[in-house]
Amino acid sequence: MKKFLVFLVCTVSAPVVAQESEVVPPVRILPSEPAEKAQPTENPGNWVTTADYPGWAARTGSQGRVVTELVVEKSGRVSACRILVSSDIPDLDRTACEKLRQRARFKPARDEKGIPIASRYEQSVRFVLPGASSLPTERRLILEYLVDRDGSVKECEVEGLPEDEAVDPCDIAPTFEPPRAADGTLEQRRYRLTHIIERLPLSDED
Repeated sequence: MKKFLVFLVCTVSAPVVAQESEVVPPVRILPSEPAEKAQPTENPGNWVTTADYPGWAARTGSQGRVVTELVVEKSGRVSACRILVSSDIPDLDRTACEKLRQRARFKPARDEKGIPIASRYEQSVRFVLPGASSLPTERRLILEYLVDRDGSVKECEVEGLPEDEAVDPCDIAPTFEPPRAADGTLEQRRYRLTHIIERLPLSDED
């Protein structure tokens, strides 16, 4: 009598969540406009540096810009990172999210009662090779100062500041010489400074 042995081979696939990249955040409902938004506790430029450049990318001269959406917990730490705009170089995208999750620290967002809550925060990262200058970003930045009689800036408004800009020009407003009228009396003055960077079309000679 012949005996037949039947082997059952079971293929167990990993859960879908485990197969996805860590740059995909869990599904959560978070406020898009909290009463008080999360704020970095340090210069975001220190979160991802040239030292974090993937070796092969540096050797091949690869550069790019990544825009991420972070989930900032009420502790101020980043729990998840999602790519909004890819650099088209997967290693740069992964490196950006990995380092932001490790290093980014925030003052958490707060609700109407002042209680810390989790929220989303958009952060961009530029991968530029050491020694290479990044291309100018097209922008129109307008600063408006109200200079007081002692030369200090009494009011400051800024228009056109990019959301990922680390420094607000109004936080480092200069002190001017005291403004005087034609007869020498001190007076207040309002100034508008416009800074424009635009890309120009090539001429036939270029």
